[in-house]
Amino acid sequence: MVFSKKRKRATGRNVFYALDIGSRRMTLGCAAVAGDLARLEDAAFEVMPTKGIFKGVVNDLSLFSDGIRQIVKCMEARRGQKITRLAVSLNGNYVQARHSAAAVALSERGTRSITKRDVERLNQQTRMLGLELDEHLLHQYPQGYSIDRHNMTLNPLGLHGRKLQEDLLLVCAPVSYVENITKAVERAGCDVVLCAYSGIAAAEAVLSKDEKDKGVVLVDVGDTLTGIVIYRDGVVRHLGILSFGGRNITEIISNFCHISTDAADELKKTSLELMTDDADSEEVLIKAGDAYRSVSKKSLAAAIAPEIDKFLEMLRSAIMESGVENIVSSRVVVVGGLSLLEGLLEKMERVLSLPVRLGLPKELGHLSLSCAPIYASAMGLLELQLDDYRKSSFLLQANNKGPWCKLADYLADLYHDYF
Repeated sequence: MVFSKKRKRATGRNVFYALDIGSRRMTLGCAAVAGDLARLEDAAFEVMPTKGIFKGVVNDLSLFSDGIRQIVKCMEARRGQKITRLAVSLNGNYVQARHSAAAVALSERGTRSITKRDVERLNQQTRMLGLELDEHLLHQYPQGYSIDRHNMTLNPLGLHGRKLQEDLLLVCAPVSYVENITKAVERAGCDVVLCAYSGIAAAEAVLSKDEKDKGVVLVDVGDTLTGIVIYRDGVVRHLGILSFGGRNITEIISNFCHISTDAADELKKTSLELMTDDADSEEVLIKAGDAYRSVSKKSLAAAIAPEIDKFLEMLRSAIMESGVENIVSSRVVVVGGLSLLEGLLEKMERVLSLPVRLGLPKELGHLSLSCAPIYASAMGLLELQLDDYRKSSFLLQANNKGPWCKLADYLADLYHDYF
């Protein structure tokens, strides 16, 4: 599948738009590129309930498309600008990660220096071997290159050898799954310019380069699923999805208090907190039918405690069984609506025996704490577009070389390919 890559006109500021699609809500974010291309500014967000989609899968195309059209119109009225291009997030059980390995011969006799073309040729071959015909590639992350079966490195350029091997982590999704999302966006009058896994998008917004280098686990708690993305040495090393989300807690509260799920969700946001056994308990008034009655915060916490314990044990097992080296020295960063549950991060830290912090997007200092973790994926999609924009700008400068420079580059590549 090929997404539109039309360039924006050079006049005025470049503005990016990103649609983060969740099972409960979708968030449309926009931001302008600063003059130095170093950051985004003037970020703004619109949020609406999601309809026609569940666990990332479209089950009513018309309803889903109408929802996208409504949120786009709201943003257009707010910004006074027509929206025609969107980056889109994907999540759900259909997103998969797998390793693929391949090798290419560099020289029949002796050794030679490894070039960029060698690496590109190897990447292409590894992708072809790892992807199924009905899959769409979302992301790819080289895990390491082996030269003559030893000397593992993340950057083989300039090194000498006869054979180059690669271990590549592919993040992919079924083509039909991606096409349904894309078709809904197109029906709403927009082109999809970029598709990314929501967990990786959130990581771009909340993780620092230092954290990615030293090792970090991003936990994205959605409405129905929780995504896990593990970084080490600046590279994604593992991706996992757990069958747990904020909706699990909402349904428990709804059954415990005998109230609607909407009322339970509001109670979860305003009054729920994880408590210790000796903590004082306040009473909360809830409306059940035409009457009001009180329920203690302590009893609410006790009702959801088994589900929280189950989730944290699932999370601990998924992290420890990921196979990523030195995981015990990593830290955990949590985003998503449930990350704001009082006491959750402290309990997570005790269960995982790892330092835990709340994930706050770097460019959203003006937003309230209650909004920032929810906007992480949308902000990350905007950051990914900025990164692509920088690369395209550098590529445009490189393509403006004179004819003699281009000929010299071509002859150098030709020499390295055959000698």
